[in-house]
Amino acid sequence: MNQFACYSLCLLIFGLFALPLDAQTLDRKLLLWEQKSIDLGPVLEENGVVEATFYGLNPHQDSIYITEVITDCGCTAVGYSQDTLLTDKIADIQVRFDPDYRGGQFSKAIIVRTNRDSVGDTLYLEGINLPLPENKDLAYPHRKGAFGFRLPTVHMGNVFTNIPKTKFVEVYNFGSDSLSLALEQLDLPLHLHLVLIPEMIPQRERGFLQIAYDGAIKSDLGYFEENISLTIGEEEVPLDLKLTAVVFEYFDPVPRSMESVVPRVGLSESEIDLKEINANRKVSKSLYIDNLGSEDLHIRKVMGNCDCLEITLSDEILIPGQRGSIAFEFDPKGRRGIDHKHITLFTNDPISPVKTITIKSNIK
Repeated sequence: MNQFACYSLCLLIFGLFALPLDAQTLDRKLLLWEQKSIDLGPVLEENGVVEATFYGLNPHQDSIYITEVITDCGCTAVGYSQDTLLTDKIADIQVRFDPDYRGGQFSKAIIVRTNRDSVGDTLYLEGINLPLPENKDLAYPHRKGAFGFRLPTVHMGNVFTNIPKTKFVEVYNFGSDSLSLALEQLDLPLHLHLVLIPEMIPQRERGFLQIAYDGAIKSDLGYFEENISLTIGEEEVPLDLKLTAVVFEYFDPVPRSMESVVPRVGLSESEIDLKEINANRKVSKSLYIDNLGSEDLHIRKVMGNCDCLEITLSDEILIPGQRGSIAFEFDPKGRRGIDHKHITLFTNDPISPVKTITIKSNIK
């Protein structure tokens, strides 16, 4: 056999082996899931097994049946439809999660294989596992009336303006009676919504305070510390909570083709070293801010992290190509040693909406 014939034969054999793989890849037909991830939220160990159901539609002309369902953890059990699914018929996967002593965030994978998809489609069951502590006094040391909390402050973290941020705060009822929130919370700010889960927590049991923080209704940006006052039960016993949050404006992702069109913020300096300064003498400095984009740049807010900073902004709106300035005066009175302060800018630059200027000094 000459070299050309040998080469042709090899190509033919390779093609024959490749055809089934290509055909299998092209023939892979997935169920259309109502949701591929279910978040159970907080799961209390004392409440036992938690259940969730995934629903999958067969959108294809071919019939489909589930051949196998695999989980990545012994704490997760599944049951599933074993009937053949004709076009537009729905399968269900029932998942049971059994919480244990291991606490924290969890994400359990469930792999569903069918006669039309041997690779398997992956679903996720997520949540927060909360084991029951043995010593309640140590676990919930911060008392607000009869309620015990793990921490003295509720930290909401980063909140964006496109969707309210929800947080579940664990509470324990140390009282001798069941406790619930009063029906009306007249002093609660509009951007906060609170619900007690369950609505009434029996004595010596725990539950959650579900807090939703709406950044759009807050209508402000930056770091906030808020003191909120609630009333508990029919007797309207006051419960004061401290809450922190950092609110950011949300922007949709920007296509690469639009990066030079949208507003873009540029700073002449992002780190300023004042070097050695006198504690009894105020220091002033300014820097430039440029609009590097092709649309108007709006400076939403400028804030310092200390009352010792007095900040002046030349323009709140910069047209394309325009340069503005930020001036600050730093009063180091009462301070000594190495010091760091920050100025934060919030703008409508969708790629880099928040800019931080660091001010360093050595105060004598």
